[in-house]
Amino acid sequence: MIMSQTLCTTGHSELAASPEKVALQDYFLKAVRDILRPASGCLKYPYLVPGGNYFDQLWDWDSFWVAKGYLTLLPQMETRLAQEVVEAAKGSWLNFLENQAENGAVPILIKSDNRDVFNCASDHGTEHNQAKPILAQLAWEIVTATGDAEWARPYFPRLMKFYDRWFNRYGTASGLLVWGSDVAIGVDNDPTTYGRPEFSSANLLLNCFCYKDLVAGVQLAQRLGMESELTLLRTRAEGLKAAILQECWDESDGFFYTVDVQCEDARDKYIPKNIPRGMDFSWKTLPLKVKVFTGFLPMWCGIATPRQAQIMVDRHLHNENEFNAPYGVPSLAKIEKMYAPEVNTANPSNWLGPVWILSNYMVYSGLKSYGFDKDASVLAAKTRTLLSQDIQQNGTIHEYYHPDTGFADYNAGFLSWNVLAALMD
Repeated sequence: MIMSQTLCTTGHSELAASPEKVALQDYFLKAVRDILRPASGCLKYPYLVPGGNYFDQLWDWDSFWVAKGYLTLLPQMETRLAQEVVEAAKGSWLNFLENQAENGAVPILIKSDNRDVFNCASDHGTEHNQAKPILAQLAWEIVTATGDAEWARPYFPRLMKFYDRWFNRYGTASGLLVWGSDVAIGVDNDPTTYGRPEFSSANLLLNCFCYKDLVAGVQLAQRLGMESELTLLRTRAEGLKAAILQECWDESDGFFYTVDVQCEDARDKYIPKNIPRGMDFSWKTLPLKVKVFTGFLPMWCGIATPRQAQIMVDRHLHNENEFNAPYGVPSLAKIEKMYAPEVNTANPSNWLGPVWILSNYMVYSGLKSYGFDKDASVLAAKTRTLLSQDIQQNGTIHEYYHPDTGFADYNAGFLSWNVLAALMD
């Protein structure tokens, strides 16, 4: 195979040559055309789709993850195909910012005939969130693969406006960000957000993603020489990191939790003025003590301290009643009352225990970052076995799996973040 001279692989690990990994690489390379789409309608540039049932849909974090996976495989591709993948990854990023609203909102989902399927730009009525903070991470993956950042320069003000939207509309006194609602939050039926009041859930996934995106934004601003933007991005990243450590770490359980920010002091409404009010609130958030795999994300984004990481691994990752299953990391700990990995909910998709390759990968990345190489290797092997077994039995791969049996639960042909298995050694 020939790789274009305009592409490079700096920053990506070499692919191991185990038979299972080679077979997975071959599967992903054969399927690459399934995720490439030409420009059409509202989508002015070529773009990436998740595969499976999602034929013509540009989704926020799916485009990031599928790009990250396939950009790693560029050296295995023919020059023209590699260039198409890069252009579709770049086009996905440009399509999001081309369809940005005046108020800074970026859509979660774009189709050729609908620039904002979830009405993310609305400031009135039902709240529908906006795109997850993955844009700087996606841009940085492209820059890493190509060595070129200039294509992003004209759109940097729009990227900054996107962050302004997050912090101005979804920021809280705790320093954390909240989801506006439970619509299209990624981990769709996460009990700490799904069905809960609007603007109440400072979800760990959202906050860890935003921190990671701000860090990528700093790297991009450095490359482009944008000093004032760099300073603001760095300040916001440091503030978010401090808030996650302060509000989300639970020392008694040794776990990072999503927290509720609606701790309103309402005594003025109910206590007569001639009765002393009593002590003031001394807390800004209340932990939602449900063990979701997102508790490991402070390791993925590098926020957790080494001590916290050790506790997480010893107490929770190794625990067969929580996050240690034959095929990887259950999306919800087995001990939780909501645990239901066998249920096919479809919409919203089921994160109440099934193994997703995404959750396996993110936990894997955190383990590697903190030096838990043996645990990372075990998780990588479980992931390869899971996907290889699916291909052998069904000729394809799926969106999520039962953690104990490996049964393929939903959506044959799904690629998206499944391609991340190619990054796991």
